[in-house]
Amino acid sequence: MSVSAPPAAAKAVIADRRFQHYSGHRSGVGYAFWRLYLYSVGWVLGLKRSARYKIVPALFLVAAFGPAAIIVVVAIVAPPGTELPNYWDLYGFTLPAIYVFVAITVPELICPDRRHGTLRMYMTSNLNPVVYVAAKVAAAWTVLGIVTLLPVLFVLGGYTFVGVGPDSALHFFKTLGQVFAAGAEYALFYGTLALAIASLTDRNSFASAGIILTFILTGAALGILQGPLKAPDWVEMFNINTLPNDLMLKIYQQTIEGLKLETWELAAAVAAWVAGGLGVLAYRYLGEARR
Repeated sequence: MSVSAPPAAAKAVIADRRFQHYSGHRSGVGYAFWRLYLYSVGWVLGLKRSARYKIVPALFLVAAFGPAAIIVVVAIVAPPGTELPNYWDLYGFTLPAIYVFVAITVPELICPDRRHGTLRMYMTSNLNPVVYVAAKVAAAWTVLGIVTLLPVLFVLGGYTFVGVGPDSALHFFKTLGQVFAAGAEYALFYGTLALAIASLTDRNSFASAGIILTFILTGAALGILQGPLKAPDWVEMFNINTLPNDLMLKIYQQTIEGLKLETWELAAAVAAWVAGGLGVLAYRYLGEARR
């Protein structure tokens, strides 16, 4: 019995698929950092994502900018001589929203990468752990800067427009510097600490709960030490709930009743907390390069 030859279409074809070096344009590590940074900011804010991922950021942006808008409207319609809130008073309205915003949004920057294995894929590219962490930290600072800095800038602009702001160019630029310094201090402090806590898990919910519990338990424990137990003043430097607010008031040259710490001491404590958070991130992610 003869076997017929296979049809021509079924014949195997050997194609030349040798390894070839990429000959196109290489943008480098700087471009990779920039693209990851932009992607991370957009991811947290829900850009280029479905509508349900835009709801939470939108609500917190409204909560942050709402009091500022109300203050400016009051400044416009109020009769001359009306006492208006100061720039530092605005944080009393927005800080609760900022706390929740930090707990919900910051874990979105790093937890999904660890949970879905995207982090290892990043490490096979020209992104090394240092560049990855730097992009994520910069994204966290930027997103938090939107809610800690821009509302106060809006109030400053509104006060200046209606004639109740700084009374000279020198005073305006001094106030502008204070606004930037206070807003940046909040963003750097809370953004870095929240990222450090979130790096300890790959679950958004666990990270959010950890961030909230850290602030609550720390505030409660140190509140007992500073209250009934009459702890010394330097204990304030370990209270992550009140430390950034104390430094903010010092930046605006306000007197804090009962606090004997100098501005440089508060600034050094904030810098130490930020450096500690960056250290935790470095410890968690430098090992990725060796896997």
